[in-house]
Formats: sequence, C-alpha cells, structure tokens
Amino acid sequence: MSSQSTKVSVSTYLFLRLKEVGANHVFGIPGDYVLPLFDELIDQDHGVEHILVCNELNGAYAADGYSKMSGFGAVAVTYGVGSLSTANAVGGSFADSTPMIVIAGTPTIEVLTTPTPRKLHHVIDTNFDACLEAFRPITAASHRLTRLETASAEIDDLIRTAMQRKKPVYLEIPYDLQLAEVEKPTEPLDLWLNQSSQVNLKAALCHTVGLLNSSQTRSVVMGHLLQREKLIEETKSLVECLNASVATTFVGKIPAFEGHPNAAGMYMGAMSCDATKTTVETADLALVAGMTLNEFDTGVFTSKLGEEQDCIWMDFDQVLINNHVYDKVYLRDFLPALLKEAKNDQAGTLEISKTARRFSFQRSDRFDPTDKNLTIDHLFVQFANYAKAGDVMFGDTGGYINASQAEYPVGVDIHGCGNYGSLGAGFALFCGGIFAKEASGRRCYMITGDGAFHMTAQELSTLIKYETDCVLFVLDNKGYGAERQIYPGKERSYNNTPVWNYEELGSAFGGVEGQTCNSFVVRTEKDMAELLDNLDKPKGVNIVRIILDPWDSASFNVKFSEALRH
Repeated sequence: MSSQSTKVSVSTYLFLRLKEVGANHVFGIPGDYVLPLFDELIDQDHGVEHILVCNELNGAYAADGYSKMSGFGAVAVTYGVGSLSTANAVGGSFADSTPMIVIAGTPTIEVLTTPTPRKLHHVIDTNFDACLEAFRPITAASHRLTRLETASAEIDDLIRTAMQRKKPVYLEIPYDLQLAEVEKPTEPLDLWLNQSSQVNLKAALCHTVGLLNSSQTRSVVMGHLLQREKLIEETKSLVECLNASVATTFVGKIPAFEGHPNAAGMYMGAMSCDATKTTVETADLALVAGMTLNEFDTGVFTSKLGEEQDCIWMDFDQVLINNHVYDKVYLRDFLPALLKEAKNDQAGTLEISKTARRFSFQRSDRFDPTDKNLTIDHLFVQFANYAKAGDVMFGDTGGYINASQAEYPVGVDIHGCGNYGSLGAGFALFCGGIFAKEASGRRCYMITGDGAFHMTAQELSTLIKYETDCVLFVLDNKGYGAERQIYPGKERSYNNTPVWNYEELGSAFGGVEGQTCNSFVVRTEKDMAELLDNLDKPKGVNIVRIILDPWDSASFNVKFSEALRH
C-alpha cells in the first residue's frame, strides 16, 4: 500500500485511531480468523506495536493495566475461544472503570449471515452472535462491523463510547473486512463527551456552595474515577482552596495526596486508622469525589460518610447531595466548576493531627533489620521505605491489599485489581502497564502472593522476551494466605498451593541469569534490607522469592478478613 495513498485497511484505520487515544501497543494472540489484522499490525506504519502474550486472558489483563497508565488499552484475539477467554479480565475492567477494547476477528460476513447446520471451529454450536451477546453485560458496547461503508464511523463511535463511559468495549471484525480499504483519517478523532445538564449542574453547584458556606470543617475523599478522568490537579487545587483534609481510598490510592500537608490517610470506613476515620466522618461537610460505593473502599460497608454530616457525593454521571440526586451532572464538568466557586470560598478550619497514625505501614516505622525471619508487618514497612518518587508499583489481590495500607512518597503510581479482586490479575496488569510510555524510564515493580502468581506466571516470559527492567516480589507463604484468614482456624489442603522454585523461573522462561534476569531468595529482615539497597536501579527482570510463614498475616489483613467473613 503506497504511503501516498488516501486509503488504508480497516485494521490500519483502527490502529491509527487507537494511537490517538494513547494505545501505542496492542496485546494479543494471533488465530486464523484474525490473521489479516495481525499482518497489518506488524507490517504497516501506524505507530502501534504488537506485544505477544501467552494467552488471551492475560492479554486482556495487560490491556487493562496499560490503560491504567496510558488512558486506553487494546487486545486482539481470534473468535470464540480467544474472545471468550478475555471475558474475566473485561469484567474487571468494567468494574474498575478502565477504558479498553477487545478486538476479535470472526469468520467472513457470508459465513456469519448464511444459516447452516455446520459447526465451524471455535464457534459455540451454530450461534455466531454468542460472543456479542456474552459481552453486552460487561462492556459499554458490543459490536460487529458488517458494512465497509460505515466501518470507519462505527470504529470511531466504539472508541468514543469507551472513552466517554470509561468502560471496555468489544469489537468483532469479519475476516473479509480486515484488509478491506477505507479512507485514511484526515481529522483527529472527535472525542466529544456527554454534556452535563446545565440546569442540574447549576442547581448542584448552588446547593454545594450553600453547604460550603455553612460548614467550618471539610473532608475530601478521593476515588479512582479522578484518575480515569484526569482530575488529580483540579482536586488538589480544590482541597487547598477549601483547606479541607484529604483521604485516599483502596481502589483510588493516590500517593500524590497522601503526602499532602492536609493528608488524613487511607479511608476505608471502620477499617481505617482511628485518626483518619475521625477526621473524615466528623467534618461538617464531606466531599466524596469519584469513589464508588464498593465493598473495599467502604471497609465492607462500614463507612459512615454522610450519616452525621452533610455529604456531597460526586459520581461519574451524577451528584448526590444529602438525599437529593442531580442526574446528568458529570464529574468531569462538576469538579472544575466547583473549583471555580471554591476560589471565592472562605477557607475552612483544618482539624487534623500531624502525629496520629494514618497508615498501617508508615515510613516512620522504619526499624533496624535483624536476622529474624521476615514478617508481613515488617516487610511492608520495608516496601514503604523502598518506594521513591517516580516509582510504578502494581499489586495482586493479597499483595495490593497490604500495599494499599502503606505510606508512599508523592510521585508513586500504584495500581491493583480493585474491588473486583480477580486473583492473578495483578501480575498480568503489571505486564501491560510496564509497556506504557508513562512507565518509561521509571522504576517498576510488582508485589504478588504465590497463589495469585501461579495463575498468570507465564507472562514472566513476556517481560523477559521484551527485555524489560523491573522487579517481581513473590511472597511465598505456600498458599492462599488471604483465604486462610477469611476462613481461619482450620488447616485446609485446598489453600496449599504447589511449591515452586521461583528463583529458577527466569532461566526456565528463556532468561539468561545475570543478563536478562536475576534471581534472589530472602528469608530475614537483613536479607531484604540488603537486597532492596541493591535494587535501587534494577536492570533486567529481577525475581525475588520472599519466604514467609504460611500463617503469618499483616495486622490490617486480619482485621479486614474478619469483616469479609460470611
């Protein structure tokens, strides 16, 4: 195809649009129904690179992790066996409000539209719509291209929908459309966003200003939607204009606010440190920005936000003020408008203790390491002190639960699998996030338990293949530690995972020890301290096996597990 041509394939058109929204990489596994698209992915000059992963589920997790860093993620797979394999990751992306696209190649249009009793490979019975139907409840849109004349507009609409709603979308492209030609885009993708109702927006602002005027103390609770909408700086300005305390949450852990002078700590209802809970819940006015009413952020629904205080709850597309709902008021519109009003506000009184404990694992808890075996309580204090501005950290379910309770410097990005809590997702999320340009040149590391790591471990080979620089901390407690705490008092064999030699996996997955990978085993506090000193600027994939007692658990995790028991 000539570089001067005004025509491009449908596949290349899609890749050009993906690059516009920040997806410079597409994760995925080729298969016969999607091979023409993969040819275009690696042959054409569209600025998008293919990252070959080990399976489709991990590819979709990787796209989610990539989106958490860059703003949009993409995975390409074959029909049926490929697309359905991504479903669990797509569900997590939907729950966590992460925009991404699953691209599936299908049989030709003629095959799709011609009734037949013949059962093609990868197809569920003879129902070619089964995958489209399966993805509808877990995406913002599930769509198949069927006409070349409208393919470009339909691709634009689908990407726009994902960006508007901050949710995943699913796209099927029939085999015979993947190389069919359309006009090359000449204008940037129009990402016009849903507009707020101006009547409701003004009414919500008026109501809010009235509550600000009648309040002396204010608390702001931050949620993950602020990250999705890129409203961090505006929220920081709002906190300072209002002289409000500010607390982060489990899903929306944003260290930029944990090091703020007005920081109250990590808020999770009754799971919070006492001072944090008191500061947030006893303020005259609570402003909850971008947090959803999920089990983790609310501390298993023990939050008392708004029970004995006025409360302004800013959700994705509505504002709830006490018991009044203002529909069609989008967070992206309301928060900047509120900031303008707040600049005229008389600053409130800040009531916050500078000495009270705000995190389970504080940097000030630093200790002199000994030859004693590591405990999780001490380990995460060491992680807190290892972290430095600019780091990118991911955690799997158990690893993230503990990591979220640690204090980190301003400038650290930390991500996990959120309230959905899919075991094993965290490592594959990390394997995607590390490829985003936003992670380039930064120290990247992952904290996972052994049980979670077993589920997605093969992506270690992806990190090695692409010669990444990172650290993988595997907490080896020989099983599902979180499950042991949720259902305690009984030694159950189903919680005991097979014992792996994690320090040998780098070589097994194609790495060269001392060159593309490095392996370590630590057992004591001193072991860990010395290793962290040597991993200040890691080169290659560094695999750290941390030996822990199977029944050891962080103090916070014990408390949280008790609340989760059924």
